[in-house]
Amino acid sequence: MGPKTFIFSVAACLGLTVLWFGYLARVASSNSQDPLGGITLERYYGVEFLDDVSSNYDENGLLDSMDFVDTEGTQRSISDYEDKKNLLIVFTRGFSGRICPYCTTQTSRLISNYGDFAKRDTEVLLVFPGSTEQLPQFKKAGLIVAGEDDVPFPILLDQDLRAVEQLGIQAQLAKPSTFVLNKQGKVVLSHVGNSPQQRPSIKALLDVLDGLQAQSASSDSDHPL
Repeated sequence: MGPKTFIFSVAACLGLTVLWFGYLARVASSNSQDPLGGITLERYYGVEFLDDVSSNYDENGLLDSMDFVDTEGTQRSISDYEDKKNLLIVFTRGFSGRICPYCTTQTSRLISNYGDFAKRDTEVLLVFPGSTEQLPQFKKAGLIVAGEDDVPFPILLDQDLRAVEQLGIQAQLAKPSTFVLNKQGKVVLSHVGNSPQQRPSIKALLDVLDGLQAQSASSDSDHPL
């Protein structure tokens, strides 16, 4: 490669880098003005998830030993909930430059239906992987779609993607992943989506939890005091 060719190549690379950062700046500016990223509410409302799901992934028992920090700086350990509540743990895809309508829709529906999970003695834990710079916009978008003022469950941070890597659910940041644990800490649903829209619906999740309640009631009747 001659000197002129080398200089041209370097200049071209620098030019492309400037254009890329300019594009990211325009996206960030647009998103800051429109928390929904230019996507209409009707599109969010029209998203459909899976009503019929089953476990398709082995998390190798890693979840019960995981620790996180929530957005308030509080340490959260999965094991803290054992013998107290069922757990619904949802890993979003994270934020890679623009709002994911599927993550926003899923979050908004978890917010709107949180009371149904609470009635089933279940805590929802939403994991946000990657940089938290866009977390406020992510939360705001979910609240707008849900029509609510606050997120009623903890949002856990996985800034260094340690949990994502340990679980083996890497993608651009993470694959959309859903885990349901019973009160004994046993994983009863382990579902990892291979595309952004492959996520359990609210109906599917409530069906799983209703099945846990039915099993618990049957066990209690088989072992009366």
